[in-house]
Amino acid sequence: LFLIKCFLALLGGSFLAGCIQTRAAREFIRIEINADGSVIQIEVPSGSTVDKALDQAGLKLTALDRVEPPAYSLLRDGTTIRLIRVTETFEIEQVIIPFEQQTLRNESLPVDKEVLVQKGKNGVQEITYRRVYEDGIPISIQPIPVKSVTIEEPQPEIRMIGVQTPFTPIEIPG
Repeated sequence: LFLIKCFLALLGGSFLAGCIQTRAAREFIRIEINADGSVIQIEVPSGSTVDKALDQAGLKLTALDRVEPPAYSLLRDGTTIRLIRVTETFEIEQVIIPFEQQTLRNESLPVDKEVLVQKGKNGVQEITYRRVYEDGIPISIQPIPVKSVTIEEPQPEIRMIGVQTPFTPIEIPG
């Protein structure tokens, strides 16, 4: 008799738990999604997350996209979800690296005599910039440099200037 009562209590408890779960599963909440320049109103089961609501609306997130509130947040009736599309572009700019001028003093050349030893040549550097956009609007005024590569090293201009003074005989007494 005791076992039969326990069995009936267990059976009745599981029946009630099933009814409560079924009732909760039938409750829906209305939410609003602002995405891609439009507003979408949908109904989702209560207890849904932002991520599930976006899936139900057919909206796919890219790796850079952001959502407010975060994707793992539980939704309440009347919640507004904002999907922010984030894109990035990369621009490459070539910059001239000016050559240096080097002057060497040479005692074997007469004073103020100048000789060009090596002609100078400018170098070239490529700088890659990253621009980030949220919903098509740039979020930074200045692009962010992410990579710099020297394509061609500059060659310095080398000049020799004479410093030799004419010898004048000096008399040595004795």
